[in-house]
Amino acid sequence: MQYTINKLTDIFKALSDKMRLRIFWVLNKAMCEMCVCEIIDAVQENQYNVSRHLRILKNAGLVIENKQGRFVYYSVSKTGDKISKIILNLFSAIPNETLSDDAKRLTKRLSLRKKGKCVIGMYGKKIK
Repeated sequence: MQYTINKLTDIFKALSDKMRLRIFWVLNKAMCEMCVCEIIDAVQENQYNVSRHLRILKNAGLVIENKQGRFVYYSVSKTGDKISKIILNLFSAIPNETLSDDAKRLTKRLSLRKKGKCVIGMYGKKIK
């Protein structure tokens, strides 16, 4: 991928916010697609703010979305280019202790999955 100065600026702006760093870290740590409700539970933020931050990360090319019916799942974009590898290595190097509460909530939330899919939505409601 060819990076323009504008694209690089978008990436660094997207990663310049604490909540977006936490969301990206959680997605990278999960190593799988995550439903918005799972991200909300992991970072303890409301749906509006998480969705807004995910849109910024997506527009910067850091996150991809996969629509499945009425649900949208997010994961880290892994293009394999040099910049992406550097960013993923950087986030992989962040120890769990740095974001220990997020890590605990992420592990707990992912343990609720059935057959690798989210079955508990926002507010603890079962997904049909």
